[in-house]
This record gives sequence, C-alpha cells and structure tokens, in this order.
Amino acid sequence: MDGYEFEYQCAKILRQKHFSKIEVTRSSGDQGVDIIAFKHRKKYGIQCKYYTYPVGNKAVQEAYAGANFYDCDKAMVMTNTTFTRSATQLAEKLEVELWPYCPTTPFYGLLFKIMGLLNAALFLYAMLTLLASRPGFDLIHLPVTLDTITLMVVLTASALGIFGWRFSLCNLITAGAYFYLAVQMFLLPAYAKTGSFTYTQLLSLIPTCVYLLHAGWLRLQIDKS
Repeated sequence: MDGYEFEYQCAKILRQKHFSKIEVTRSSGDQGVDIIAFKHRKKYGIQCKYYTYPVGNKAVQEAYAGANFYDCDKAMVMTNTTFTRSATQLAEKLEVELWPYCPTTPFYGLLFKIMGLLNAALFLYAMLTLLASRPGFDLIHLPVTLDTITLMVVLTASALGIFGWRFSLCNLITAGAYFYLAVQMFLLPAYAKTGSFTYTQLLSLIPTCVYLLHAGWLRLQIDKS
C-alpha cells in the first residue's frame, strides 16, 4: 500500500463510521486536505498519513490550514501509526481530531467486526441476565445462568472490548476478562468431567489471544513515538 491507496482506505473507514458525501481530493494541489466528508451536519477536512513512524506537527498544521481553506468545520488527521507527543499537544490546542492506528488491511477491519459482534452479543446477554433477575421479567429464560462475579466480568469484557479497542490497557483488561470466562465456563467444567480438554473447548481462548496480541501491537506503536 502507498499513500494514495491509504487515502481510499481512509475513505472506506469513514464510510464505516457513518460519514457521508466522502470525496477524495486531487493528489496535487489539495491544500493539505486529502478527504472531505460530512457527519452530523459538520464538514471535515481530513489529511491521511501513511507512515512507518509517528506523525509530527507538520501534518496537524497542514490539516488545520487546509480545513480553513475548504471552509470546513473540523480538521482531522488519520494515520496507520500514531502521533508524537508534540503533535498531540498541538492538535488539542487547534482542536484538530486525531485518528491513530487506522487499519490498512481488510483482515484487520474484519477482525475488529468479529470481535465487535462477540462483545455486542455478550453485552446483550448480560443485560438480559440483569432483566431476568428483576420482578416482572419471569418470561426471560436464559440457557446459562451467570453468577454476580461472572456477570461483572462479562460486562467488563464486552464494554471495554467495544470502546477500548484502540487502547492497550483496555485490551489487556479485556484479555484477562475473556481468559476468566474461558476458564470458568469451558475449561474447568470440562476438566472436572473428563480430565482433559477438546480442541473445541480450547477455542474459547481465541478472544484472549486476540486481545493480548492487539495490546502488544498497540504497545509497540506507542513505544515508537
């Protein structure tokens, strides 16, 4: 992938984030703005940076100036890596929105969607469990009953999994929560009955591995900055 292809990848990401009227500007003479898009009745001027190192102040300055040139309401910088501390401070001062770690491959986006669906399903199950314990909701019958601790772990795993994908600490906590769920709900019961695990039961550790690996990758990106 090169910088030009990354601009179209960013356009796809924006479309998934419910932006509309997305337009990739001309490759030359773009005045520091690669994409123009709209969301919540606001016009965004967006610069895309496909780098192997953290993005610095210059990109923030260019996005801010370019957004003003195109009469945008908001300026944004999207990158596949991260931002220097100086760039982050400048962006806060100029109110430029920063999007680090933008996925560059369809696989990354697919993985995010799969984990998002899993987290959403768990969160819904936890909410139904809470409702089932209240008077007047006797009609709700769930196949697996969750004790208080397991319920809290499910809520933690699902909530942090949904909202904390971009943060390494949230990924580590989510990995720990999923490990607890895998051990308590699949591995310990299986070992108590048969003294061993099947490959199917070991698959319950996949979410733990995914979040651990993603936390490590995020940590590496932060260290580079």
